[in-house]
Amino acid sequence: MKPTTEILVQQIRNVLAKQYQADPQQVLLGKSFAITGPQEEKLLGAVQQSTEFLQLINMPMVTDIAGEKVFSGMQRSITGRKKTGRFRALANPGGGKYTCVDTDSGVIIPWKTADTWARMGGQFLALYGAYVQKQIALDQLMIGWNGVSVADDTDPATQKLLEDVNKGWMQWMRDNLPKNILTGGKTADKIHIGTDKDADYTSLDHLAYDLRQGLDPVHRQRTDLVLMVGADLIAKEADAAGKMHGRTPTERSAMKQMDLMGSFGGLPATILPNFPARGCVITTYENLSLYTQEGSMRRAFKDDDDHKGLVDSYYRNEAYVVEDETLFVGLEPGNVVLEGDKGTTTNP
Repeated sequence: MKPTTEILVQQIRNVLAKQYQADPQQVLLGKSFAITGPQEEKLLGAVQQSTEFLQLINMPMVTDIAGEKVFSGMQRSITGRKKTGRFRALANPGGGKYTCVDTDSGVIIPWKTADTWARMGGQFLALYGAYVQKQIALDQLMIGWNGVSVADDTDPATQKLLEDVNKGWMQWMRDNLPKNILTGGKTADKIHIGTDKDADYTSLDHLAYDLRQGLDPVHRQRTDLVLMVGADLIAKEADAAGKMHGRTPTERSAMKQMDLMGSFGGLPATILPNFPARGCVITTYENLSLYTQEGSMRRAFKDDDDHKGLVDSYYRNEAYVVEDETLFVGLEPGNVVLEGDKGTTTNP
């Protein structure tokens, strides 16, 4: 690593020590240090701000490693009447209970890469911080939509979607209200989408209308519902619309753009980072949470000779939570068969 880069690396150490009120000598030695109090919120906020989706969901700190949900019971009716006495509805945290599991994010930035970034001078710190925070956030989304288990030793070589790091929101539903996850249609364990005779759904409009009926009746007419849909489903819908309505390349392009930015089944549609390509979920943003346990957060930054690079690590206990299971419906992405698949499916 070049001398000019080493100067900038020392600036990173100084910033970390000051920002998180850590012992400068401990930071210099590359030792991990605890993040507590307001500094916890500061780090969570930095990660949250790096992606739009995390800014829309709940990311609270929780005291206990396991327990009752934070926001459950807050989205139900509280109005009624009793012949004698007063009507009261209990804000009851029903459904599943959360459990935070240890989660470790670590990255090695080779010296050569650090030297390249250092050429940007004053932008080095911002570039470095943005890179680390953005990747942590994208990993959180990957786990949130694809996580199915908690392995003692995770294997990114075989679990490329981080399926074994933690249980995400889809797995929460499979565990706590499986009937709200559609797994099949006319054929068990297969959901056919297309215009052929075997199709269960002929369009995303058709699918969205049907899925919406799976919500608890009290939630079906909410105006904050969102259709979260995978890129494969959007692309297939746009292609079908183009074939039906577009006669020229320009018309087809316009149709695709309109569909990508439009709504389906009366709901605004959105494509999320690291969302399953054939996934489809209806819920609200505020129904999804990512908990972090207070006092569990640790950071470390080290210039490591063995790894020939800068090693940055962030350790904490996390849990992915669906606050109200009756306000979440979706389909099993791996069971979706699109017209023209010839019986095969793909996921991101």
